[in-house]
Amino acid sequence: MKHYHLCFGLLLAALILSVQECFSQRSYLSIGAVPTYKTDGYGIQLNANHYHSTTDYLQVSLVATFSKEKPNSGVEFPYDDYWLNLGYFTTILTSPKRGISFYFGGGPSVGYKYINNGETDFPFDALDAESSFIYGAYASFEMDFFVSDAFSLIIPINGYYHFNSDLNDSTLLLGAGLRYYFK
Repeated sequence: MKHYHLCFGLLLAALILSVQECFSQRSYLSIGAVPTYKTDGYGIQLNANHYHSTTDYLQVSLVATFSKEKPNSGVEFPYDDYWLNLGYFTTILTSPKRGISFYFGGGPSVGYKYINNGETDFPFDALDAESSFIYGAYASFEMDFFVSDAFSLIIPINGYYHFNSDLNDSTLLLGAGLRYYFK
C-alpha cells in the first residue's frame, strides 16, 4: 500500500510540473505542498493557484489523509480520504511591505473514502460503513508569509463537510508548508 502512495505522489508531481510548463508563461501561477494534521491521523495537500487579480485566486487542490478510527478502546481500523477541491479565495488582509497575506475561501469537494482496507467486516457491530465516493464542501483560511520573491510559508486551516460520508462527515485539517510562485 505504501508503494501505491509513492507512485501516486510521483505521478502527481510530474503532472503539476508539466501543467506549470503550459501555463507559467501566460498566467500568474503558484504551487504548494502542505503536510497536514488531523484527529488520529495525518495527510498531505498539494495545490495550484491561479491569480487572476491582486486580491483573489482560484485554487485546485488534491488532498490525501490517513487515519485510524477508534470506536472503542479495544478496536481500531484504518481509513483514508482522497479529495479533489476547487475553490475561490479572496484577500482578507495583506501587508506587502511585511510580506504577509491572509486569505479566506472555499468551494466544492469530491473524493473517495477508503475504509478498513476495503473490507466490510468489522470485529464489532457498532459500525456500518463502506468505502465510497463522497461529495461536499470546504472552507479554508490561509496565512501566507513570504520568505523570498519566489517562496512563501503557508499555514492553511481547512474545514470539510461531506454530505454522504459513512464515517466522520466533518473534518478539520491543520498544516504548514511551502508555496512556490512562478514568474
